[in-house]
Amino acid sequence: MLKDEKFITVKHLANSGDIIAVMAGLKAVSEKLGKKIIFYQWLNVHAQYYQGATHPILDNDGKMVCMNEKTFEMMKPLMLSQDYIEDFREWKGEKVVVDLDIIRNKLFVNMPFGMIQSWIMFAYPDMACDLSKNWIDIKPSKKYKNKIIINFTERYRNTMISYFFLKEYEKDIVFTGTENEHKTFCSMWGIDVPRITLTNFYQLGQYIKGCRFFMGNQSMGWNLANAMGVPRILEVCQFAPNCQPFVGEHNYGFYHQDALEFYFKELNDKL
Repeated sequence: MLKDEKFITVKHLANSGDIIAVMAGLKAVSEKLGKKIIFYQWLNVHAQYYQGATHPILDNDGKMVCMNEKTFEMMKPLMLSQDYIEDFREWKGEKVVVDLDIIRNKLFVNMPFGMIQSWIMFAYPDMACDLSKNWIDIKPSKKYKNKIIINFTERYRNTMISYFFLKEYEKDIVFTGTENEHKTFCSMWGIDVPRITLTNFYQLGQYIKGCRFFMGNQSMGWNLANAMGVPRILEVCQFAPNCQPFVGEHNYGFYHQDALEFYFKELNDKL
């Protein structure tokens, strides 16, 4: 079917972190076929998470959605910066060659378990690739080159962990996330670190790419750090461990406090 198509057109409905995850397979198939991707994102699809989950992306009625117009516009510069992406468009019913959403409504891929990048590869074997190699390429910013960037959302958290130990490293840390996520994290753990303000997610990528190392939970931030091969530490969620560490250099993860503090010290001393 692709023989007569100038571009590989794809449709996707899920969150920004899921976009970063499927980009690994899309880059691989783009290179194999010598065709760029036109990525259609379906907006304002109601989000279905686990019971009690909180997500800051809302539609005009205040209901949680996977992606709204604002998030779409923040994603656009990041998407268009990649050589294998021809365009990033809102999906309005266009016919596409590849439906990325079949992993949510048709095919079993062991969701929400396993490695999030691999889900689409179970559906489309020609998207299989080496996940130790970067699939997002962004020029780093020097703004936070001496800083540790952290990001902790309200979903998919590991409730066994304490971050009080970060008090010792306050001067070395900056937080990326929403105002509420920042306020909650600082208040809960008795630390006072500045929050990064963003124009778009390409800018976030520049900051993460240029920082000393990144630490966060299963989120768009960690997925972006992972896609760029930035030294990183992952807080793994016990009940839905779909982001996986230990692939590539300086890619660590933890379930328990001793491992967290071991890996933090390891990167802090080396980088």
